[in-house]
This record gives sequence, C-alpha cells and structure tokens, in this order.
Amino acid sequence: MKLFGGLFFFIVIAIVVFGWLSSGPGSDAAVGEMPQPSLSSELVKPVKRHYEPVSERHFKKPQVEPVMLPGIGRTDVSWGSVGNDPAGNIYVGLAESYGDPRSAYLVKVNAAAQPAVMGDVVSELKREGVGPASQSQGKIHSQIVAANDGYLYFSSFDEAGETDVRLPDYGGHLWRVNTQSGQWEHLLATPEALIAVNTDGRYVYALGYWGHVLYQYDTQSAKVNKTEVGSVPGHVSRQFLVDGKGHVYVPKVSQSGINEEPSAMLVEFDQNLNPVTEYPLPDYQSQDMTRYRGIIGYTNMRNGDVYFTLGQGYLLQVQADESGAEKLINHGLFNPAGEANIPSLFTVDGEQFVMGVSRRSGADPEWLIYEKISGATVNYAMPELNDFLFFGTEAKDAAGNFYLVGRDTKTRKPKVVKLTFPE
Repeated sequence: MKLFGGLFFFIVIAIVVFGWLSSGPGSDAAVGEMPQPSLSSELVKPVKRHYEPVSERHFKKPQVEPVMLPGIGRTDVSWGSVGNDPAGNIYVGLAESYGDPRSAYLVKVNAAAQPAVMGDVVSELKREGVGPASQSQGKIHSQIVAANDGYLYFSSFDEAGETDVRLPDYGGHLWRVNTQSGQWEHLLATPEALIAVNTDGRYVYALGYWGHVLYQYDTQSAKVNKTEVGSVPGHVSRQFLVDGKGHVYVPKVSQSGINEEPSAMLVEFDQNLNPVTEYPLPDYQSQDMTRYRGIIGYTNMRNGDVYFTLGQGYLLQVQADESGAEKLINHGLFNPAGEANIPSLFTVDGEQFVMGVSRRSGADPEWLIYEKISGATVNYAMPELNDFLFFGTEAKDAAGNFYLVGRDTKTRKPKVVKLTFPE
C-alpha cells in the first residue's frame, strides 16, 4: 500500500466496519439480491449478480493465478471479452489479429480453471449459412453477458476494409450460446462492427461503429430495435452502461466545426430506446479521438448504480434512482497517482467498495480500492502484472474470484489470470 502508509489502512478498516454494521446482512437488502426497480417487473427483471460481504482479506492485494490456455488457432489476444454464467463459469473471447480468414474463438473456464473451446465464429457462420464463405470475423470484443433466459450473449466483428469513415467489409454479428449444450445461435447481422454488448436481463444491447449505433434485441419476442446515438469519425467507446432500472447509457460525441474540440454527452435511453436525458461528459476527450477508448470499465452495484471509468482513468457513477444534475457523479481520477488506464472494475459487496486494476506509464500496475463513504482510495503495486496487457470488466466466478484477460506481452499470446483473495 502506497497511499498514506499503514495509518490510512486502519482508518479505512474502521470505516469498513461501520459500513458492515449499517448496511450488512441485517439491512433491508439481503446479500445476493437486487432491490426491485420502480418499473414494472414485466419490463425489468434485473440480472442476478454475485455479491458477498467484504472481509479483511479483501483489503490486501489479490494473488495472481494464471489460467493455462491451450493453443487455439492463430489467437493472440483477448480484447477484454469476458463474462460469467449464473453458475460462475467464466467465458473468454479470443481474437485472431492475422491470417485470412480470421476467426475469433469462445472458451469456457470451469471452477477448476480448466478451459474448453466452445467453437469459433467463422465455423458457426458457415454452419448457419450466413454471409460469404470468404468472410473474416477476427474479434469477439464484447463482454459475454447472461440474460434472464439462461443464454449467454456476445458479438463478433472484423476490421477488414474499415477506415475512419468506412464500415468494415463484413460488419458484425450478435450471438447467443446455450450454456448446457454449447450450441451457438446467430441472432443478427449488422453493417456496423459490434464492439460491445450489455443487458438488463430481458433486453440485450449491442453497440456498433461507426456512429455509435445502439441495437436492442428482445429475448422474449426476438424483436430488434435500433437508434443512432452519434459519434465523430473514427471514434468508438469500448463499453456502454445499463443500470438497475434497465436504462441504457451511451456516449454521444459531436463536433460543431472542423477547428472545434469534440464534446461528449452521456445519453440515457429507456427500454423503448427513447432518449430520456443527456449529461455532460467534459472529461471524455483526447487530442486524438480516433485513439480514445471512451468508457472502458464498469461494475454494477446492488442498488442499480453503475460505476465506470473513462480512458484517462476518471471514475464516474450513474445513480439509477436520481435525475438531473445528481444523476452523473464524477469522482475524479480513480488512481491517486494520476491518469491511468483502468479497463477492469469489480465490486465485492455491491455497496461500499469499487476495485480496479490500473496501469500508468513508467510504473508497476496497481490494485485500487475505492471506498464510497470516505471517498478514499488505497493502491497496491502489482508487479506480477508487468508483462500483461490486461482488459476485462466485472467477471467473477462462484467463489468470488475476479478475472482479467488480454495478452502476454512477451509471448504475444492470449492470457487469462484469476485474482484470488485467500483467507
């Protein structure tokens, strides 16, 4: 721990104990349950998420356990594609950056950390007779999310032929997988690349570029809806948000003139894809918006709020039950040492604590713990992650372990690690 030394640790622990007493299992919200949203239960049945009471072990940095992956095709990285099913199995999308055609693979990791290949995109497209036989689909980039129908949902795309103003040759595809049989089902083909997926339980959303096109798939009726949110040429956010009320939040990036700086708003949509309100995002900016990754990490809290990070490392919060100026809170830079890449967020209890993995230029990666009551952050150096280009957000197994995915920078192969908190 580097921030304020040992004294700070005991201050945080004291605050934690207070938090347990005031919001622990004896409070109105039972552990492991989400509060009922104000909308009709026919519209919103929140995704069941895994929470547990925090303990002293969660205030140490996690241990890093590599997950051994078999050699799979020409895969060389996971661009943050990770998720879990209700049983706590972990799923990872592995990308092929080179070759022709390229195909992304889906891998399942069980509780014993044993991986199993569940298939690849191009083979599934051929099986379903979708698109030209020569097409590539080199990336599963999206989160892999579990909807209330028991299926896992994710998207694929390929970058062949794209420019800052031209869509890729082969577009994107929305998929779902039966976790019992492993059977894939093709749901939707789009001209845009589908980079991100999220869900409120009933509706599955996918974000396409260019233009931040938001697609909605109804898991009950199979109806598809869409709206174009808008973005400047060459820019796409890597993630978008869904709160506990089923509202969706997507950045809208616009530019009034050639010499003007782009400006960003976070647009809130209801479940009919009607815009509700727009909230300013003054820190959503870069000198080169084509390289700026927008929203990169998020974690959903027990009360329906969402914490998320922007490309420079700002930590923000969407308050599901608020409106107006109180809806969006900017907590400043998550890492007290300065701007950082923080593409993975987690929560143990869903109430008091947000955790993340941070990388700053010229420094060891760090484990961050943000405490809501005090607004304080503890950070630990994690040199164990030095040779790891990591991504991923919110994925947890049944034991409460967290997962990071990415690339081993030495071998240039996909890498998956489990973060554990031993007693």
